[in-house]
Amino acid sequence: MSTTPKHITGIPETTEQLASDLQAKKLQLHWLLQITKAINYNFSTKQLLDVYEHVVQAQLKVEKLALLIYEQKWKCFLLYGTDIGFQTIDLEKIISELNQLHNLETEKELWINNFETIVPVYHKDHLLAYALVGGLQQSPIIRKNELITFIQTITNLVVVAIENNHTANERIRQAAMRRELELAAQMQNMLFPVSLPDNERIEFHASYLPHQEVGGDYYDYIPLNENEFVFSMADVSGKGIPAALLMSNFQANVHAHLNENTSLTELAKILNTKVFQSAKGEKFITFFIARYNYLTKELHYVNAGHNPPFLIHDKVVYMLNDGTTGLGMFEELPFINAGKLYIPDNALMLCYTDGVTDTENDEGEEYGVEKLKAFLIENISLNRIETLHTKLISTLTTYKQSKNFTDDITLLSCRFKKKP
Repeated sequence: MSTTPKHITGIPETTEQLASDLQAKKLQLHWLLQITKAINYNFSTKQLLDVYEHVVQAQLKVEKLALLIYEQKWKCFLLYGTDIGFQTIDLEKIISELNQLHNLETEKELWINNFETIVPVYHKDHLLAYALVGGLQQSPIIRKNELITFIQTITNLVVVAIENNHTANERIRQAAMRRELELAAQMQNMLFPVSLPDNERIEFHASYLPHQEVGGDYYDYIPLNENEFVFSMADVSGKGIPAALLMSNFQANVHAHLNENTSLTELAKILNTKVFQSAKGEKFITFFIARYNYLTKELHYVNAGHNPPFLIHDKVVYMLNDGTTGLGMFEELPFINAGKLYIPDNALMLCYTDGVTDTENDEGEEYGVEKLKAFLIENISLNRIETLHTKLISTLTTYKQSKNFTDDITLLSCRFKKKP
């Protein structure tokens, strides 16, 4: 009686194993394609996690999973099969423990023993995530070591796709913000008058040096009739789009309520109410407004908490302080005083925002009111206001040394010429 050689009896087993391995590879390829399709179709983060969970739980029969992803801080993006409350515990502490683990068998008391395997996910040597898996079945199709390798592969794909989603969304968000800032900057520029008078009776000039793309500074010139005009300057607390929107609303109210018959004190009361209603007491506006008459040479003004403008004549300096508190600080203004001045020929007035006097040098010293006053006395003889502004901005730039400007710088100057 003959017997079959041992190497022949092993042939059917080898064939079965090859067929099983082939089937396993086909399934892995199929699941890999499903995840790749989801990525290529630009699925949302939630949709990607749904596909990933289906493959891991339903197809690979992984009983426990915690997917921890770093997104500015560590977060638990997916969790099932365990009672550990990753949503409520200190994940930074958990990650620190993960990084210190050497042998799970010697760490029986740690929370980590709810799982069998830690799968780190890297992208370009940068740690992105951890997949903690447990309850791995001895699948007749996929060997356990291949199963872990496959989980690592698909986890890497999904986590990198999620990171790319977030990067793309951040780019979209930043592009939208840039567009909003551009629109807000355009809106702010529309607040400023298109032109300022420069004739035989009066010379105006304004300079604006923004600290950010959008600020809260505002100046204006409004003719009332042949012999009278109003000019003003304002600065809203805070910066950015909210400040620009509040200032836009403020400018609209100035133009809506100002006319030949409006007194500056009444206007200030109206504007205070409007600002308080709009800002709900959370922001306020400092405001200087003046009304000048060519015939009487009288200047009436109200200073609502703004930096006092300088009036200079023959090197004598006046500071225009009379007025009230910043607008919007209180529901009703606690007091209001209107100022009145006679303006001599060739007098110069400078209105400015606090970005000028708040400019600091490397020693933390502010430029301040006294230095500004001395600069104006020294340079009042300059023929053109534009030249004066250019020199002042250059002086501030030199003074701040290596520091940056901390606020917008806005200048509005007026030279009252001789009556022809």
